[in-house]
Amino acid sequence: MTDKWNEEDINILKEHYTSKGSKYVAEQVNRSREAVMTKAAKLGLRMAPLWSENDIRFLKRYYKDKGPKYVAEKLNKNHDSVIAKASKLGIRYNGLRTWELWEDNYLRRHYNDRKKVSLSRTLKRTVPAILARAHFLKLTEPRMVKWTQEEKNILSDLYPYRKNTLEQISKILNRSRYSILLQAQTLGLKRPQHHHVWTKEEHDYLIKNFKIKDYSEIAKDLGLTHSAVAHMVNRSGLKLREKGRPWTEEEKAFIKQNYKKIPTKEIARQLNRTVNAIITIVGPLGVSARRPTPWSDEEKEYLKKNYGHTPLKIISAELGRNKHSITGIAVKLNLTKKRKIR
Repeated sequence: MTDKWNEEDINILKEHYTSKGSKYVAEQVNRSREAVMTKAAKLGLRMAPLWSENDIRFLKRYYKDKGPKYVAEKLNKNHDSVIAKASKLGIRYNGLRTWELWEDNYLRRHYNDRKKVSLSRTLKRTVPAILARAHFLKLTEPRMVKWTQEEKNILSDLYPYRKNTLEQISKILNRSRYSILLQAQTLGLKRPQHHHVWTKEEHDYLIKNFKIKDYSEIAKDLGLTHSAVAHMVNRSGLKLREKGRPWTEEEKAFIKQNYKKIPTKEIARQLNRTVNAIITIVGPLGVSARRPTPWSDEEKEYLKKNYGHTPLKIISAELGRNKHSITGIAVKLNLTKKRKIR
């Protein structure tokens, strides 16, 4: 397909664009919709509005009495489109659409496991209509009985102590767990946080590894939180980790040679370091992800002489750049072979 529009394509565009739209014309002239709309704009062509004056006049006349279904059939429009247009115009349907048996069955099956907006879209009814029908079908839960002052006093006495479990409080007050939590929040009651009871095996593991692993790694190994590990270190009187051992030249050379070529975890394992330690050192070593180094004139001249004749692997080794960088600059320098258009 060429970019230039011929006379035949332009005639098709002028004849059908305003009535049938860009998609139809694009199929006829074998072009993209964007190209068709751009050309139409240059020629001053405009598509007909989705709702004409006659359509709106018909909607205003019949929607109130005969409803969206009748209007949609007569105007050959989508049912939802008619409802949306009537809503924008402030027109309401006087008739009430009765609930059918399948709608009631659908509501019974899905009222508690789907959002009200989803039910509204499926049944093509408003959310208030869904809620009203659910109340009629007795699908809604009865309103919660108001808390008495005596219940509030009992909750205030029991809730702040963790020895009184929520299940026990729930049984005493004959309230749900959620109701207790909500009322406690309303009354401003606080409950102490639960601390994990450390086993001897967990404590031994912490003592063995807190100097060589960070708290996040230990927490992951033990299935605990970072703060739980940090608090136990402080409570146990363990010394703060000493400054890590210095990096040797052999380790730095190994990282420069292998970073991004083998997994970081594997590098950490071979060097007996943490993953975070490897990530931290690659920045100062200059091997982390950074903005690409600009190409020098000497490199460009070398590429002009050798690109297309010398294998990319050799050029990459000679210039110290990856293949993607070389092919990218080759395109900018117009060194790539142009495809022949058949």
